Amino acid sequence: MFTKTTRESSPAARHFFTRASGGRFRALFCVLLGSVSLSVAGCGGSTAPVQPPVIEDYVSTGEVTLEFVIDDETTKSYVVDNVATGSTLESLMRNLSSPKMEIGGEGATAFVNSIDGISTDATRGWTYTIDGEFATTGIGTTELNPPTKVVWKFTTLEEATADQE
Repeated sequence: MFTKTTRESSPAARHFFTRASGGRFRALFCVLLGSVSLSVAGCGGSTAPVQPPVIEDYVSTGEVTLEFVIDDETTKSYVVDNVATGSTLESLMRNLSSPKMEIGGEGATAFVNSIDGISTDATRGWTYTIDGEFATTGIGTTELNPPTKVVWKFTTLEEATADQE
């Protein structure tokens, strides 16, 4: 007769492999399988060519010169670099550290109340020209196209418009 001999493992070894195969090896196997799956999936990425950015998407910048004519004897000039095309005069002026300005409202209702401590009153106020042209819009809607020169004058409206004639 033919008999089969089996070798029985010790109870401690049998306990280790039974528990390990049930929990430890299964968890380790799942982690390895997941890692390999992610690695393989990542290798088959898109082969579509990357388009370079279009130059027109970049906003050009330039220099804006601001002059503040306070009276016949006093003019203060400031140059601001890297002003983006399309920035409003309001945003530029709000970001200046000097001269000190008070601007009321915002956007279409923005209004210069005072510059360097000189406030508008019933007869005089701050008017401005851009590249020599009298401004007909408020600072919140006036867009800048550097290089640009903005000249502010503390004057009456009549004096400001007479300078343009």
